[in-house]
Amino acid sequence: METDVPLRDIMVREVVTGSMNMNVTEAAKRMKKYDVDSIVVLKSGRPEGIVTQGDILSELVSKDIPPSAVKLKDVMTVPIITASSNDRLSDIVKKMARGKIRKLPVIENGKLVGIVADVDILSVSSQMNSILADLIEMQVERDIMGIEEDEGMEQGICEKCGTFSNYLEMKDGLMLCDSCKEEMETEE
Repeated sequence: METDVPLRDIMVREVVTGSMNMNVTEAAKRMKKYDVDSIVVLKSGRPEGIVTQGDILSELVSKDIPPSAVKLKDVMTVPIITASSNDRLSDIVKKMARGKIRKLPVIENGKLVGIVADVDILSVSSQMNSILADLIEMQVERDIMGIEEDEGMEQGICEKCGTFSNYLEMKDGLMLCDSCKEEMETEE
């Protein structure tokens, strides 16, 4: 998995929010409307806590407490643990694992700008696995064709510039046209 990805690239920007004094019934309706399983509780526009479906089940339903009689401020998880949109995925994964957190609000300049969930991270992971599988397949094709480093083949698409070339050569694991190969050699 690519771990140097900033959260801004994977976070969900539309966050469902509620006020401290919103009752749980209203919050549950809002969560259902937007098909989410959590709501970030704001106070003066700043995140103060988070309420999840699990919180509602364990704090109200299991105790037979009517949700309309309870305010979000009474069941929200506090203190809220947040992240910055510039935080790296690798750091956030560790933070979430240590805190057993499945959802992490993302803050920028003191304002809520997004939320990242464990499923968002899994999505990125599966995308990276797909890319890795494609790269492995390309390498297997090269192995089958018997192309070694610094060997060439007649024609194809340069893997650096994307142009068609009548002659490609392997350099640093890429099939390159003459121009790109020379460019890489001058950079070394």
